[in-house]
Amino acid sequence: MWISAGPPAVIEVDIMVRSMGPISEVDMTYSMDCYFRQSWVDRRLAFSGAQDTLALSISMLGRIWKPDTYFYNGKQSYLHTITTPNKFVRLYQDGRVLYSSR
Repeated sequence: MWISAGPPAVIEVDIMVRSMGPISEVDMTYSMDCYFRQSWVDRRLAFSGAQDTLALSISMLGRIWKPDTYFYNGKQSYLHTITTPNKFVRLYQDGRVLYSSR
């Protein structure tokens, strides 16, 4: 689907750090385990109904637009995927999207 150009999307980001370390002064690196949450409004996903929010299946994640967020000067990063990917997507009636990953 083609979307006409418009103003840039405003992405709200928050990070909840679960743990940090080890820190290497020699290599100038550190490790951290965190929840990385992003939120934005995509009016194409607005809906009406009895529920205020919808939790999307992880299989739907590839079908919606997501920001290409990255850590500037990051050396290495990866998503936590023990047995299943640690991600969720929640939609709000006004088209707000909440995307969380670990």
